Amino acid sequence: MNKRRLLVLAGLAALAIVVMVNLGYINQFVKLLRQVRWYVFPLVIAIQGLSYYANAKYYQTFFDIFNYHIQTGRLYRAALAINFVNQVFPSGGVSGASFLARELDGDVPAGKATLAQLVRYIFTFISFLAVLAVGVILLLVGGDLNQITVRLTLLFLLVIVVVALLLVTVAADRQRVEVLALRIIRPLNRLVGLFRRRRRPLLTDAAVGRFFDEFYGGYHLLLEEKGHWRRPLLYALAGNVAEVATVYVVFLAFGAAVNPGIAIAAYTLANIVSLAAFVTSGVGVYEAAMITAFVALGVPLALAISVTVVYRVLNLALYLPPGFYFYRQSL
Repeated sequence: MNKRRLLVLAGLAALAIVVMVNLGYINQFVKLLRQVRWYVFPLVIAIQGLSYYANAKYYQTFFDIFNYHIQTGRLYRAALAINFVNQVFPSGGVSGASFLARELDGDVPAGKATLAQLVRYIFTFISFLAVLAVGVILLLVGGDLNQITVRLTLLFLLVIVVVALLLVTVAADRQRVEVLALRIIRPLNRLVGLFRRRRRPLLTDAAVGRFFDEFYGGYHLLLEEKGHWRRPLLYALAGNVAEVATVYVVFLAFGAAVNPGIAIAAYTLANIVSLAAFVTSGVGVYEAAMITAFVALGVPLALAISVTVVYRVLNLALYLPPGFYFYRQSL
């Protein structure tokens, strides 16, 4: 069996596992369809489409800083495939970074493609501070800001700042990162060599060195080009706004015009808590955190469960299939 077919089968198997894990939510979703207003589907499709467009434009404006000019359509397809890869091969974003590097091979060095993915997470955290600030103001104006909300908001802010600083600190220490990478890659090379006729390593030390030369060369250039950060940051912000808007649209589909700050707070908590469960892509943990936040902010439990189930199933069902298609095409 060739490598391409093996990767396609692995993708299909992982997709099947995601479906099986979420089967309970899918059954609930089918039962809830009668309560959902019809316009939720085109609206969610459109808003999520804009979210992936924002991701594509983030990559494009980021690579423009280094004079790598990639077409938006190609990056849009890559953004859909990255979402698929990160969902079915949960690894804290490593799978998505590897896919992007492979997809742009020949046009963008792997080190800079990986840097683009890392900076995307950092910019997403930073831009979400603005979204969260708007959410707090909306909760305050709407009279929904209570002691629990204040504590949750402070927790959100602390986690966002800590994670962003941690990512920057880890990335800045080349020696430590490179030593850690070699400690992982060398045993992996030996293990893979047991199953290959020619015991050539998957990655040589020289190849790892070239990768980090590209990565840190881009990292230092990026620090010198702070004036060009505005556009990637704005597109990271647009992606966050689109995701929160999707949650709010689902509320509207149930006839509940809640305070938008509630959608912002619940979405933030779900994403922060799911960071601790990246190995499972946050399945189960994400939903529980979102429901808990909704209820803490005064949303009835039945409505909180209904909105979370519909949002989560639509989020996965609408864009995982095209993501798999473009993943397969890239192979």
